[in-house]
Amino acid sequence: MNNKLYGNLIFELSHPGRRAYSLPENRFGHHPLPDFCKREKDAELPECDELTVVRHYTNHSENNFGVDNGFYPLGSCTMKYNPVINEEIASMPCFTALHPHQPIETVQGALEVEYNIQRALASITGMAEVTLNPYAGAHGELTGLMLIASYHQQRGDTKRTKVIVPDSAHGTNPASAAVCGLEIVEVKSTAEGLVDVNDLKPLLGDDIAGMMMTNPNTLGLFEKDIPEIAKLIHDCGGLLYYDGANLNPLLGAARPG
Repeated sequence: MNNKLYGNLIFELSHPGRRAYSLPENRFGHHPLPDFCKREKDAELPECDELTVVRHYTNHSENNFGVDNGFYPLGSCTMKYNPVINEEIASMPCFTALHPHQPIETVQGALEVEYNIQRALASITGMAEVTLNPYAGAHGELTGLMLIASYHQQRGDTKRTKVIVPDSAHGTNPASAAVCGLEIVEVKSTAEGLVDVNDLKPLLGDDIAGMMMTNPNTLGLFEKDIPEIAKLIHDCGGLLYYDGANLNPLLGAARPG
């Protein structure tokens, strides 16, 4: 690795006039933008040849450690195996070129794929229904908490404004609860790194909306008391949010639903 050359920012490799591409001949003539649309000065964009750009980013990518390089344990965020072919399929025009306003009869194939994914996930997790709307982990957390809040509100149980979060939880758990307008109540872990059931019991009451759990937890440990924890939460009228970040270790062994 030539750190002297490729350890720099791409802007530091810039030379005026260098180009990494060439545009085809303009067949439509020039139509200048009105003055009010123009920048007062040129944008400070790097000017590099193609090989410099490719080498620069390839070199930097080799400094990253990911699932393609080796085992990547991150507790509740263990990296999943995503074959490269998945990216090719996901980038097919039949998915990427869809428009929300196009006729419904023209998107039946994509809807069928989404429906089959929903049913597969429901079977794997043991849940009755699945939504594909959340686009990321924290988005999924917020969606789950909004469902919990809506459940209690529709039942007229408006005093349930607290959600229990383990002290070992991923930072997005309490953040999502706060965004949802819920008060966070922390439950302690045992010396083994598991939820302390004895610490949980005094926290339960008619103001508890639910509890957020990740299993295996953020430390990578299986919460063996989860049946008792779930029963305690349900018996006090709350609901259980179960994070799917670490679903892989449970496949074929247990179903959260």
